[in-house]
Amino acid sequence: MKELIKISEFQKRVWGENGTPLTPQAIRDQLVRDVLPGKQIGRLWFIVWQAYQRQTGNALADSVLRAG
Repeated sequence: MKELIKISEFQKRVWGENGTPLTPQAIRDQLVRDVLPGKQIGRLWFIVWQAYQRQTGNALADSVLRAG
């Protein structure tokens, strides 16, 4: 089962409570451009946490992992 998390939760998990995260708009932009794995449900955007954790930094490999 995919764990979908809100952008605010994503910011907390990746940058921590005291970190300086990307803005919600920047994260939505990355979701739209398929840089981050996620999807839109209604008007809200969610990140697929397990797919994000599997990212390698290689764009081609990451796209294959997201498809699978």
